[in-house]
Amino acid sequence: MVDSDIRNNNVTSSLVFWAATLILSLIVIRLISLGLFPLYDTTEARYGEMARIMFETNNWVTPQFDYNVPFWGKPPFQTWISALSFSWLGVSEFSARLPHFVCGLLTCYFVFRFTKSLTNKNSAIFSLLILTSSLGFIIAIGMVMTDSALLMAYTLAMVCYWQCYSQKDKVVSGHLFFVALALGMLIKGPVAVVLIGISLAFWSVWQGCFKIAIKRLPWLTGMMVFLLLTLPWYIWAEIRTPGFLEYFILGEHVQRFLVSGWQGDLYGTAHVKPRGIIWLYWLACASPWSFIVIGLIVKKYRGIALPQHKYQALGINKYLVCWMISPLLLFTFSGNVLPIYVLPGFSALAVLVALNCRLTKCSNYLAFISLALLALVIMILGLGLVNKKSEAELLGGNRTFSQYEPLYYWNKRPFSAQFYSKGQAQLLENKDKLNTLLKSDESFFLAIKSSDFEGLQHVLTPVCIVTNQTKSRLLLKCK
Repeated sequence: MVDSDIRNNNVTSSLVFWAATLILSLIVIRLISLGLFPLYDTTEARYGEMARIMFETNNWVTPQFDYNVPFWGKPPFQTWISALSFSWLGVSEFSARLPHFVCGLLTCYFVFRFTKSLTNKNSAIFSLLILTSSLGFIIAIGMVMTDSALLMAYTLAMVCYWQCYSQKDKVVSGHLFFVALALGMLIKGPVAVVLIGISLAFWSVWQGCFKIAIKRLPWLTGMMVFLLLTLPWYIWAEIRTPGFLEYFILGEHVQRFLVSGWQGDLYGTAHVKPRGIIWLYWLACASPWSFIVIGLIVKKYRGIALPQHKYQALGINKYLVCWMISPLLLFTFSGNVLPIYVLPGFSALAVLVALNCRLTKCSNYLAFISLALLALVIMILGLGLVNKKSEAELLGGNRTFSQYEPLYYWNKRPFSAQFYSKGQAQLLENKDKLNTLLKSDESFFLAIKSSDFEGLQHVLTPVCIVTNQTKSRLLLKCK
């Protein structure tokens, strides 16, 4: 009997060791990859350029879509952290992505501490394995987007609320919950508060503790903290650029999600998708663990007993399910969705699986597959084997553009062109202006699509030479 216990302990220790090794490998590889490939259009390059402009202009109130063009689509948190990184580490892909990677690490810390408080250290390590090997998570935390920071804030809010509810800890956890709400308002806006509200409302009604759940929070002092942290920026932003609140609240948070193909977007095009596709996005982005969750649901439906925990009576599994599916419920009826919108529920998925499954060799094999896929994706991107859109290659092998002469982009100027030219790429759409430039004594660079070059070759060839070329675009030096 003793020998059997020793063997079981040795097996468990070995599984935990390899799980920890896989977690570290996933994190280290993702960290190393941050500077291996350029910022891609549209999302990464757009947010990277807004951060670069913020750093250059020292305007920390209103993110700018272009010089003197305010960006009303999102609050400034993701722009702040990348701009701060630029001020400390210089402008580069690595420094643009690093703060978002740190947000992912903070999420990992919150998940580990939360799972450990519910069970034990081994289960907490298992929850980290699940989170870091979820394909959507490990890819997203290294991208210049709002979603890694939103996941961090959402995780902090839900962890703090549970501690406030189960431990009756109003002073610390209760007020940290409102801090997390305020952080969400500065990252994504009201949609962050709505996500958290949906989770808590569904769970408390399902658990039959709605009134008790409401009373657990320190509403008076908590709301004071929330308003103190959020109102100053929202008021200041409206004063600096009148019209911001109307567009951001009504347009971005009502029409964007209810009007399929919404035409009021000032900064791009709506992502028109079939309603309900968010569930398929979750299945893919949360893999391989989304399939494990489906297996747990089947077990529950068939009456197979799941592990019991000391917080089971308080509805911890129900809490985690509502937390996990809240983003899916919110975006089910939306006509404008992206796969990354499923990310906020990933922390709950990790804890749910860790509480209701055991760490096994199969768990480590699944994580290893994710590690291999991550390494493969990074290698493909790093070697440029996929035709992802970025002007980094066109503007120089070192991804900087020596701006001695003006640079013009014919017909369309990508965000990555603005980023890699340090904001000096200019849009040129008028043929008369092009002819005037060609006839002048001024030297300049012209970036033009290969298909457009054919139609203008007769006027460009006599005075321009090709200095660089990619699959889609030529860089000409004229005069």
